[in-house]
Amino acid sequence: MSATTNTTSIPKVIAILGPTATGKTALSVEIAQWLGTEIISADSQLIYRELTIGTAKPSMKERGGIAHHMIDVAEPTEIYSAANYQTDASAILKTVQHAGKIPVVTGGTGFYLKALLQADFIPSVPPNPVFREAMHRLAQQHGSAYLHNRLYALDPVRAEALHPNDTVRIIRALEIIDATGLPVPNAPVQKSLDVLWLGLMYEDRDLLRARIDERIEAMMQAGWLTEVESLVRQYGPQAHALHVAHGYPELMSVALGECTLPQALERVRLNIHQYSRRQMTWFRRNPDIHWLACDTLNSAERLEWAKARISQWLTS
Repeated sequence: MSATTNTTSIPKVIAILGPTATGKTALSVEIAQWLGTEIISADSQLIYRELTIGTAKPSMKERGGIAHHMIDVAEPTEIYSAANYQTDASAILKTVQHAGKIPVVTGGTGFYLKALLQADFIPSVPPNPVFREAMHRLAQQHGSAYLHNRLYALDPVRAEALHPNDTVRIIRALEIIDATGLPVPNAPVQKSLDVLWLGLMYEDRDLLRARIDERIEAMMQAGWLTEVESLVRQYGPQAHALHVAHGYPELMSVALGECTLPQALERVRLNIHQYSRRQMTWFRRNPDIHWLACDTLNSAERLEWAKARISQWLTS
């Protein structure tokens, strides 16, 4: 099937989302192949170059000949904000649409999906070293939960999306609020896009946890720890990506001799399980998502479900 945008109507976008390990990438590639279009990643982990194994970055084979955008756009040492993502991804979105294609946006980072498809504007606030140092001192004195509680009082929506131990992102959110006096993001929902929201989820939480654990084991077998050790040697333990990409801080502790591998893996599993729950909490705020429970469905059945939804949407 070939679906093209109508320049006289509201531009159409397909968003495929869901918590980690639900099969978003495979379905997105199949949909993009069917429609003859391109994929824009909405994953805050995939933006970093050289973080490959632990981010489950799709290989060229897995991409199935489909152009993938917003992957490998930032260095491991770079701070890449949602405002950066909004600017860069929005430009790509328009380019794909101007080519007469319906973009497929896929990922599990709710903040990125909102930045691209819903938020009109996210403030671009430069780093404030003095403010960050003050926040780091507070975290050292009172614990990261102290900063998380502080953010919750100012912006509960953003706070709920962040783990209490994610000090880097908590401080960044507080930094933006300090600079603008506004929550992150403070923006109305835009009406300039016709978005079909397709969500993949598991009703059986134990099944999803098992899938996550299997993925972590596969990553370790593929050399995830070696990848982290190489990144620490090349960029140093202060490299930003090593502190924000899921699982990398824990494995960096192993590389630095601060804990054992079993201890780190237990924390990795726990943190990613918690992250998947926070993803669903974020997504459930969007009443327009069409959800598919993947518990007993194979890839062909998922594809047929998605095709039916898209076909109905295109003809409505």
